[in-house]
Amino acid sequence: MKLRYTETDCTNPFINLATEEYMTFRAAEGEVTMYLWQNANTVVIGKNQNPWRECRVESMREGDCKLARRISGGGAVYHDLGNLNFTFIAREDEYDIPKQTEVILEAVRLLGINAEKTGRNDLTIDGMKFSGHAYYQSNGYCYHHGTIMFNVDPTPLGEYLNVSASKLKSKGVKSVRSRITNLINHKPDVTLEELKKALYDAFAKVYGGEVERFDIPTAESDPELKALIDKYSSEEWRFGRKIPFTTSISERLDWGGVDVELQVEGGVIKDCGIFSDSLETEVFGVLKEKLIGCKYSKSAMATLVESALPYAPNSKEYQICCDIINLIAEGIM
Repeated sequence: MKLRYTETDCTNPFINLATEEYMTFRAAEGEVTMYLWQNANTVVIGKNQNPWRECRVESMREGDCKLARRISGGGAVYHDLGNLNFTFIAREDEYDIPKQTEVILEAVRLLGINAEKTGRNDLTIDGMKFSGHAYYQSNGYCYHHGTIMFNVDPTPLGEYLNVSASKLKSKGVKSVRSRITNLINHKPDVTLEELKKALYDAFAKVYGGEVERFDIPTAESDPELKALIDKYSSEEWRFGRKIPFTTSISERLDWGGVDVELQVEGGVIKDCGIFSDSLETEVFGVLKEKLIGCKYSKSAMATLVESALPYAPNSKEYQICCDIINLIAEGIM
């Protein structure tokens, strides 16, 4: 297996996220890449999230905080230069989430800090989260990325993010600040360069091989990367399209929170928006297409579950669709 490593001193989220996607869809068989990057004063939301609900958009504008949207699922996160982002990029045969996660845990151990994995996508120290992860897969191309908080300023978390009380309750905590921690709280003299070196060494140790360093491309040298940067920086991608909804539903379920907005005219669903912090990504777009044009009735929702869903009945995607359809049906008089 070929191990590759790169890092960037660019702190523009649109360039960094575009570069991540660019490298993902150019991953070769038999190789794993680790990419390290940072964003300055940025909120990054998951692919299916509603920025107007998740973020305090006006406060972000006043604070010159950028809004970025990634292609993976999960919730909103705040990035500053006290945070280091990592991405593991691989084709499906080499993609190994437990092994990739072990690289992060081993790197923290090399710094002299004991950490552990809790839940599906959090790494913690003494029960407090210092690293959150999200995942993306499409046509055999995969990435696993996340944050490592080594000295993040917690103040903007309260200024820029709206975190629902139901989400905090599901985590068993009273506030966002109470469930997060920085590496410096456990090793006061840790530096960014020490953290990067620990990650590089852990990557080689966990995978048992030599790591090759390489330089990432630039927009000036590759028009396809330039097109991706244009996409990530566009208002359409970041904020999405607002619809004049007539019905709104919000709920937190075991797979994540969901907000559904429906524009119903003449008893028919004319438009639909589905927003979620679930780690699943594609299912919400598929269900949206199935809902548009459906009659807004309990019987139509039952028919949709019985015959129109493209997922196997025992799949996670099918369960998500059924949960959302049932929420819609419950609101129909």
